[in-house]
Amino acid sequence: MNHMKRVLFALPLLVMASSAFAAGLAVTNNSGLPIDELFASPAGKGAFGANLMEGIKEGALDDGKTATISELASGTYDLKISAPDEGVLCTIKDVKVDGAALTLTAEQGKACK
Repeated sequence: MNHMKRVLFALPLLVMASSAFAAGLAVTNNSGLPIDELFASPAGKGAFGANLMEGIKEGALDDGKTATISELASGTYDLKISAPDEGVLCTIKDVKVDGAALTLTAEQGKACK
C-alpha cells in the first residue's frame, strides 16, 4: 500500500513537469496581418532559425487570434514574419519575449505594410 501512495504522490508532479516542457510560447497576433511564418533571431545577429509556427493546426495565425508555437527562451529578438496573402515579408527588430507569451501589435504590423 505504501508503494501505491508514492505512485499517487509522484503522478501529479510528473504531469506538471511534462506540461511545463510542452507549454511553448503563446503568440497573440494583433498586427493586422494574417501570419503564416514566424522566425526569430537574437537581436542584431541575423541568424534566423526554423519557422516557429511549423506544425500549428491553423496553418496561419489570423489577426486577433492566439496560438501556441515552439518554445522560445526569454530575451530580445528580431522577428521575421511572413504574410504571403498580403505580399509581406518583414523584420520587426528588438522584440522582448518573456518566454511564455508574445503579442504582435498593430504598430509592428504597420511597419510591415
